[in-house]
Order: sequence, then structure tokens, then C-alpha cells
Amino acid sequence: MNLKPTCKSQYLAVHSEAKQLLDQGYTKKTVFDYFVAQEKITMSYKAWVKIVDNYDQKSPFSRKKKTSTARKTIGQSSGSKKGKFSHSNDPYPIENTTDSIMEEKENEKPFNLIKKHQ
Repeated sequence: MNLKPTCKSQYLAVHSEAKQLLDQGYTKKTVFDYFVAQEKITMSYKAWVKIVDNYDQKSPFSRKKKTSTARKTIGQSSGSKKGKFSHSNDPYPIENTTDSIMEEKENEKPFNLIKKHQ
């Protein structure tokens, strides 16, 4: 059975060389292209950046939990109460029994197509 190495294991195989190149001032993209050209890694560039930044974590691709923050709107202080929305279930009054859309269509003027002169 032929197993494909994970992104993290591919990075760890070239970690010391990658760290040395990055410390010399090469960009992440340049180092990535170098290792891809040598066929040492097969991951995407997006995965490469994530691994380079988080290689020491157990799960470098996991999302970090966001801390909960209270939402504030402009002009609202933390002690003020929000307004309450209310809805009425009363139907709209019926003015006419005719359909207003049909009346509009009947009153429309026909249009003429204009040809462009060449």
C-alpha cells in the first residue's frame, strides 16, 4: 500500500533547510517553489504557508477558537437596551378588486425597435 505523506510530515522532512533559507531572507513563496522543483514536497502553497506558520502545533490546520465579543452598534452604550421589533398581523386594506399590475400593462404604450445605421 502506497501512502501519501501529510503536509506536516512533508514540511518536517525539510524543516531545518526551510528554516535556514527563511532566516537568510528568502520569501516563503521562493522556498516553496524551491522544494516543489526538487520534488521534496507536493502540498499546495496555501498549505505550505499554514504549516510554516504553525508547524509546532499538533493540528496546524485547525481553526482557532474565537473569543466571544459583545456586539455594539454605533451610538449604543453598554448599559442601554436594544429596541424591540413588533409586527402586526392585520391584513392590508383592499382598495380595489381589480389587479393593479394588469391595469398597468394595459396602459403601457407599445415600443418600436430602432435599427442602428451602419
